[in-house]
Amino acid sequence: MRILCALVLCLSVSPAWAQAPASTRSFLQDAADQAVTEGLTPGLAITARLPDGQRIHVFAGEASRRDGRAVDAQTRFLSASTGKTITALLAVQLVEEGVLTLDEPLDARLAGQAWWDGLRNHERLTLRMLLNHSAGVPDYLEDIGFFLTRSVRGTAWMEPEDLVGFVAGETPNGIPGQHYAYSDTDYILVGLVIEAVTGEAFYDLARTRITEPLNLTSTEPLRGRDFEGLADGHVNGWFGLSATARNGRLNQTLDHEWTGGGWVTTPDDLVTLYRALGDDGLFAQEGRLMRTDYNAFQPDGPSGYGLGVFVRRTGEDSYRIAHGGDFGGYRSAVLHDSASGITLAVQANSKAFEAPDFNFELLASLTR
Repeated sequence: MRILCALVLCLSVSPAWAQAPASTRSFLQDAADQAVTEGLTPGLAITARLPDGQRIHVFAGEASRRDGRAVDAQTRFLSASTGKTITALLAVQLVEEGVLTLDEPLDARLAGQAWWDGLRNHERLTLRMLLNHSAGVPDYLEDIGFFLTRSVRGTAWMEPEDLVGFVAGETPNGIPGQHYAYSDTDYILVGLVIEAVTGEAFYDLARTRITEPLNLTSTEPLRGRDFEGLADGHVNGWFGLSATARNGRLNQTLDHEWTGGGWVTTPDDLVTLYRALGDDGLFAQEGRLMRTDYNAFQPDGPSGYGLGVFVRRTGEDSYRIAHGGDFGGYRSAVLHDSASGITLAVQANSKAFEAPDFNFELLASLTR
């Protein structure tokens, strides 16, 4: 992105994070300010955790264009698909405890559901296939039936089983276990499996096992429409940006995202989550499985989709894990780079903002 390409020229030849903290903060702030100035998003927030453990937080633009409220440390955004990492982490914990296995057929877990027999290839599906997007289950978010139902029901709640039902009879996206096709339905099914084997609600399990141990105090389930500190999200409308939330209230209920990424959070909490998956983090053991067991985009290639994370091998003993999210008028991106020790997250309140690209460019500039 030209924003960062221009800014990096002012840096010395040493990595930006190795310089004085003020210089690193200034670089990140300039990048954020320029993104807002160029109209890429009304507002955004960035958190960077440096190799020495120091965190830098920068904010730019407006959380609300209606009242001019600025983005600050209390501003929150929808996590979108970055929340799939929480779902996968919980599933991996259950695998490590022997409650689930990655390759057992899911018939025994989900048989009896009204839609299960109608789901194509259901007898071949495994937890691993759902987690690494090789199950072939179509994405309900792209289904016309789901779109029309949302248009009619508006803020009405739809059960996870309803979401799977929209695509149960559709042609699979590929041969189970032999392809890659990103699908939110995969993770809705993971959530149903988790609840079936534990007898507990997904959000309750995630709280006691993940968000509370990590002290993710700004992260809460995407349930209902009202959230303290929520920035106004935006999509492109007929007359410019159209708000998807106002004064902390979503225009529509978006609970259907659920285990596909249904959280409200901050970049700081996303950084904490991804740092915990690193080599010496709280969930290092789970993180190792999540990044080494990946569905390669090309045979024997260095990158692919693991268990809830995008993975790239950057060296013999180094890696980068990442995820992006796009939902409800918000964009998110988070990454952890083991080679540099940097963990980085950005969130913005516009669907048009390319958060993953922005985040990767920030990392490239910080490590150049």
